[in-house]
Amino acid sequence: GYVNHKRPDISYGLKRADHAVSNVPCLTDVTEHLIKMLGLHEFGEFTAEDVGTVDSGLNSMVMANNAQTVLMPVNEPTFGTRRKSQIQSFIEHHQGPGIQHIALQTDDILATMRKMQAQTDFGGVEFMGNPGADYYENHVPQKMKGLISQELIDECRKLSILIDRDDEGGLLQIFTKPLLDRPTFFIEIIQRVGCPLDGG
Repeated sequence: GYVNHKRPDISYGLKRADHAVSNVPCLTDVTEHLIKMLGLHEFGEFTAEDVGTVDSGLNSMVMANNAQTVLMPVNEPTFGTRRKSQIQSFIEHHQGPGIQHIALQTDDILATMRKMQAQTDFGGVEFMGNPGADYYENHVPQKMKGLISQELIDECRKLSILIDRDDEGGLLQIFTKPLLDRPTFFIEIIQRVGCPLDGG
């Protein structure tokens, strides 16, 4: 007779999409359309200077629904910098605008990354490399100012997880390498720490 073999549950702890980022030639064309079409509103705006260096080559506007559970950042390229804008490079490789990355939310990024990295040799995804000792020893403690423990910083360092903060709280995040043959689409894994969206 038929034997029902229950497949084991395989989970990396990923809960839902946290945000989806688009790269477009002109920011306002798209954001105005999202306001009219989906009723989104402007949640935050970042110019090239806000992102870190002018060489980042982007302006960005984060669009959100009323409950701020749907976040859709939209990037446009800036010009006149020493290096070509990463957004312009995306548009050229992608041959038009498109989704740059989708962020997937987890409640425990350490457990998620240990499971995902264990699968890398078996057809999993490759992640971006470790940003180096100075990042974890100097940059992170200065930026986070006691928001997270030294123990967590050490664990993130082992797994190459980036640590950042915004107006809402802390972010633990890591990016895959591009998933296709062109340097376009990738995935982000994110855990929000101490903010309204945490676990929500």
